[in-house]
Amino acid sequence: MAEQYPQYYIYERRPVVFVEAPDGGLRIWALSSKTGEFRLDKSYLEKIWFGTTADVDAVSRPEFVQRVEEYRGRRVHGGGPVYALYETINSLEDTSRAEARDLSPEERVLIHTLRLRTHELFEKRLRAEGRQGLPEGA
Repeated sequence: MAEQYPQYYIYERRPVVFVEAPDGGLRIWALSSKTGEFRLDKSYLEKIWFGTTADVDAVSRPEFVQRVEEYRGRRVHGGGPVYALYETINSLEDTSRAEARDLSPEERVLIHTLRLRTHELFEKRLRAEGRQGLPEGA
């Protein structure tokens, strides 16, 4: 059976997506912890497909978007509205950890909703700057 694309992975917390290229090949994009952009990185093909002791999870697209925003919110720094939302999310999560408790159902819904918004804002900014967000077809 032929592989179906896109395929979404979390490799050691880093979001990675496999997308079929227009020529029928495969493009592998990994999220940059410095810029929040996706960058081509074929090294993940071997790391993910051909055995590893690393922590690798295959996830759905909705889960992938949430994990992309979690990664950006913890690792990418800057200014503007999107970063204020990241700070809000991080504060909710940090408070629950400090209080040794799970997030409440309301906090989970709020974080999920805020991450959908941060994804939209971050991707829009990347496109406006001519940079690579979540690849086309993903």
